[in-house]
Amino acid sequence: AAHCVHLDDGELRTFKHYNTGVAHNPSSNMKLASGIAPVKRMLDLGLNVGIGTDGPASNNDLDMFEEIRLASFLGKGASGDPTALPARQSLAMATRLGARAMHMGHLTGSLEPGKRADLILVDINVLHNAPRFRRDANGLYAQLVYAAKARDVTDVMVNGAWLMRESQLQTLDVPALMQEADEYARKIDIFLIRREKSLLSKLLALGEQTEEEESFEVQAKVPIANRETVLKALDKPGIEVIYKRHYRQFDTYFSFDEPEESRLRYREDHFLDEKNQTLKVRSRLTLIGPSREHYFPQKVLLSRSRFLASATQSPRFYREYFKPAHELEIEKDRMRFLVTYKDMEFYINLDDVKKPTLGHFLEIKSRTWSRKDAEVKSRLVVDLIQFLGESPEETTSNDYLEMAQKP
Repeated sequence: AAHCVHLDDGELRTFKHYNTGVAHNPSSNMKLASGIAPVKRMLDLGLNVGIGTDGPASNNDLDMFEEIRLASFLGKGASGDPTALPARQSLAMATRLGARAMHMGHLTGSLEPGKRADLILVDINVLHNAPRFRRDANGLYAQLVYAAKARDVTDVMVNGAWLMRESQLQTLDVPALMQEADEYARKIDIFLIRREKSLLSKLLALGEQTEEEESFEVQAKVPIANRETVLKALDKPGIEVIYKRHYRQFDTYFSFDEPEESRLRYREDHFLDEKNQTLKVRSRLTLIGPSREHYFPQKVLLSRSRFLASATQSPRFYREYFKPAHELEIEKDRMRFLVTYKDMEFYINLDDVKKPTLGHFLEIKSRTWSRKDAEVKSRLVVDLIQFLGESPEETTSNDYLEMAQKP
């Protein structure tokens, strides 16, 4: 099992019962802020804990000497015990215990007859490893763990075959590998540059349950004096309320310089009960494409939302990730009704836009599936506005963002 930074004592005992090995990855866990594995406790319980580098995306240099040193330091710092994970134990984690953790202790991990000849030679006669103290035999472990560097390794043997001799690699063409690596880096740079220019690509890269929403909807918005007229009309015969929702919406719009036409909206929906107390909060991202596809009479608008994703991070995270050129906040109190009117379903929103102070609005929307369906529903939207006691002549084609941006 890798990392194991959030295990309790019961889970550690389960690991011990099933002889589960642990791969401790100090640099990766610190770089990603994953947490600190309770390595001292694992070792106290008798678990086999090895040391790993994880991958290059979360470690970079894959330096095992650095990992050994960090494992020792983290064990001391996390436990508050300067004697925890001494140098000899840290080196054992990188060798003998690591082999046991991978269930390969019978093959490698120590220099014994019958095991594979896996070994390295380390030059300790270097300035950064001086002076050398000989009083305590364990001093050599301290030199290897606390002072030695990866570049001090002069020779490497794996299963009896020399892979490096006198600091020269025997089986790899380093210049050719460097050239190939640079070519891959160039391709990755091109890919990332293209992706960074696409909001959709960046949204998909987050992996936050993104759903494509290519469906169209007709909508109309009318400024109203207050909600009372519409609320009374909803009780009249000829319209059926299927359900009602009440929530406060906190929207942050991220917009981008040309040629990017899309906008990104971060929305928090605070669902309210009858006493206007918050029941739950839902956060979502919406990538909004061009805001209008076609106008029908009375400024009924055919538009579409492009992609939806659950928002699991804070607005600050998305601000730093997407790097918008402009940002604007809109807050409103919304009463939302799903109704049936003349055998068609419509959403009715009664909005009180509080930031900026835009006032009350009646908004009617309906999902549509074809041009003919959109034309029929656009006419019904006009009828429904009148049915609710408001004037279609007051319909505006601007959305709240456009209204808020007006001087």
